[in-house]
Amino acid sequence: MIDRLRKSIANCKRRLSCECFHRNFLLSLSAGVSLLPEGAGFTSIDEDNSRVKVLLMVAHPDDESECAALVYRVTHELGGIVDQVVVTNGEGGNQYSAPAQSYYRSSTDVDGWRRQLVRIRRRELIEAGRILGIRHHYFLGQPDTGLTLEPGDGFRAWDTNWIRQNLFWLLQREEYDLVILLLPTINTHGHHKTVAQLTLEVIADLDAENRPAALGVRTLGAEEVGPEAFFGLDSYPLTRTAAPEPIWVFDRKTPMNCHRALDYSIVSNWVIAEHKSQGAFQMEFGRRTHECFWLFDVCGESGAARWREFIESLEPRREDFGRYPVRAYESSVAGSRGKFS
Repeated sequence: MIDRLRKSIANCKRRLSCECFHRNFLLSLSAGVSLLPEGAGFTSIDEDNSRVKVLLMVAHPDDESECAALVYRVTHELGGIVDQVVVTNGEGGNQYSAPAQSYYRSSTDVDGWRRQLVRIRRRELIEAGRILGIRHHYFLGQPDTGLTLEPGDGFRAWDTNWIRQNLFWLLQREEYDLVILLLPTINTHGHHKTVAQLTLEVIADLDAENRPAALGVRTLGAEEVGPEAFFGLDSYPLTRTAAPEPIWVFDRKTPMNCHRALDYSIVSNWVIAEHKSQGAFQMEFGRRTHECFWLFDVCGESGAARWREFIESLEPRREDFGRYPVRAYESSVAGSRGKFS
């Protein structure tokens, strides 16, 4: 009886903490009560704390597509938890949105359309999140200043201290095993570089033994020979990676566990289709075939250990995780549909 009472009190405290968090921290929108098809058997978070927990930290609605296959596997195959923080409102993504203005029957005025994009892109993201099984979306509401390669644009336009403080609180509260960012390469969007730097600063402030595995993701097209080496971003030492090559590469053409005649490109295509406001993005159907992940050095041994534990649970039969097989990638591009060997 006493044990049941203690458990009930602990659950009440957790619920009160959640309520305060949603009220005073970020605007949080749940992806839905049922993250999987009916009967999939998700247990309550209070009943099972052993499930892997992942945080996506992105700049814009639609960035989650870079790791769509991995997120789907975490939620649908491991029964894990995935949350997402979206820094900007996405109103800067209006450059190729003309077809969507007709689809959504929206204003043709540029300023009016940009304002409507905030609501539209948020709704699109939530629907994409339902496909992937994302538990919560946290919208930080920072301005999307548009296409840029300069990380300073985000540092100047955003309330970076507020972002750091609240992200630190979230990481401490949720104790994520993995934090996934878009890889801040020299040619990627400046906002992705800003988000990566801010997030890695926060992770560096955590106690060394509590740091999650911090990963940078970049997708590759079938026409690309292989991923370029990434050592880190000049002038931002925290973006240094543990190795210049990816620690893991996943082929979206890998047969799905639920049906071997199907592959994970289905999931990424579903996600792309939800972001109808992004015209150029709709032309990515089936083009990007591999998700490549780099481990950031700042996460230390704690993060590296969490990564090893995660990948062992995801692919228990593999003995070579942590090494990037160049020849396997080349054979995959040539037409192989198997997993990396």
